[in-house]
Amino acid sequence: MAYILMLWLIKKIKIMKYLLLLIFLSTSLQSIANSRYKSTKRAYTEIISTTNKSLNVRVNYFDFWNDDVNHSALYLFFKGKNQSHDIESIELTTEFFEIKKTTDSKGFYLIPAKSNDSKNSVDLKIIFKENDLNVKPHCLEMVYIPKGEFTLGSIKPFDYRNTKSTSRGSLGAPLNAFFKSGTKGQFKGAYQINSENEIKLGDCEGCLNVLDAEITGVNTFSGNKKGVLPKTFPKGFESFYQMRYELTEQQFCDFLNSLSPEQAKERINLDATFQGITRADYGNFIEYNNVEFVTTKPNQPCSFLSWNDCLAYSDWAGIRVMTELEFEKSARGFDKPKFREFSWGGSEITKQYFLDKTLYKCDENNYCVDGNIHVNYLGFSNFNDVCTKNGSDKSYIGCRTLSQDIKYRGPLETGIHSKGKKSLNRVTTGSGYFGTLDLSGNLREPVIPIGSIESRNYAGSCGDGTITSEGKSDNRDWYYSNESDLVYGYRGGCWAFHENHARIADRFNVYRQGLDIRKPYSGYRGVKN
Repeated sequence: MAYILMLWLIKKIKIMKYLLLLIFLSTSLQSIANSRYKSTKRAYTEIISTTNKSLNVRVNYFDFWNDDVNHSALYLFFKGKNQSHDIESIELTTEFFEIKKTTDSKGFYLIPAKSNDSKNSVDLKIIFKENDLNVKPHCLEMVYIPKGEFTLGSIKPFDYRNTKSTSRGSLGAPLNAFFKSGTKGQFKGAYQINSENEIKLGDCEGCLNVLDAEITGVNTFSGNKKGVLPKTFPKGFESFYQMRYELTEQQFCDFLNSLSPEQAKERINLDATFQGITRADYGNFIEYNNVEFVTTKPNQPCSFLSWNDCLAYSDWAGIRVMTELEFEKSARGFDKPKFREFSWGGSEITKQYFLDKTLYKCDENNYCVDGNIHVNYLGFSNFNDVCTKNGSDKSYIGCRTLSQDIKYRGPLETGIHSKGKKSLNRVTTGSGYFGTLDLSGNLREPVIPIGSIESRNYAGSCGDGTITSEGKSDNRDWYYSNESDLVYGYRGGCWAFHENHARIADRFNVYRQGLDIRKPYSGYRGVKN
């Protein structure tokens, strides 16, 4: 009897094991299908039919999620020739997605339902307020950054950079990082953002403070340290949507092709060079074929964007530039700061190699890479903490090798670190806390800085869908001082800069001037309220 009972128990245990395995696999497959770290196909739209007042559109949306942390969304807007069209109503007949109209009626968010783990397309009927339409749908993949407290800056003072050894020698501490001040400006830890109320700046107890690094021959000035950051300045506490990817070359081409020739001429210079080298040599593949602007690499992040280019695109698309506080929240999320951390929450860089697309599951026409930060690095001989002098020591963390097929030094395809990975998580894909990709590295991110007294007047209004006949933004909130003196900034590092500048807290590039300067390491990522 005991023997029979034992056999029965063994059989039951095996059945339970199989059931548990099936549950685990089912959960795993569902999490992969809805993973914020997955980047396979980009969303796109197809026009099914039109009338003089409506548009029937099929939306194809692949890498989405909706969980207890946040959700992704597709921001759709509709353009004629440099003209937005107000939406009267939207007809949607599916339970797999929901619609949320923007407050300006220029567009709407398509949000996946929590129960949706496989429905990738949806048909919509958009009815506009105007007649006689000739419009084209546009979409941007977004990440919802929820409301909540978060922390700015670094957990260690800047002098740690010069007095303490790190795994990269004495380098590694972020430059000009935010911190909470004591009565005499001394470091008292990271700074907590718990509301959108005004913030006192400077050398005062509990104030938000900054200490600029002093490095011979390097401009590390980050602006005025004293004053008040007004209540109207977006601090990141309230929720917002952020573009999941850096602006691509195809998206910028779509923008240019909606403009008049006079406007487009102001927004791109195909003959421009940087330090005597052409745009293509730096990985920018936009051309004009005598009919329209085109690119051979549609998902390539668009470089050579000036500050005025960023403002014009923002205004046209109905979005805006993020503040540097919003940048830190999107990267770090609700986690406490870690010293020298990147957007994936760790301080270390995994090895950087191109993967052979014949051996790994890369997209057929694209490259994939190992590692989790910018790969196609310019490199400098004095950065021995990143690579050996000749770059031959492949065992050294941080060293990169370039594929022979890559003929340029510059950014790589947006979302590149989510491709060809055996394991998809925040570290392997270099993802920000909420699912935004490439916040550390690739191209630097434009931000509104706090270091200019005038820039603190920025109130975070979004574009109205139109730009001037000269191809410029006409949103006066964005020109918060005399245009010749306007101060702007960048965060997140880039392919041409040392990895240290890709750290979340690093503020090396937050005080810059020159509205029309275009560089091969400057791109764009916008947000919307």
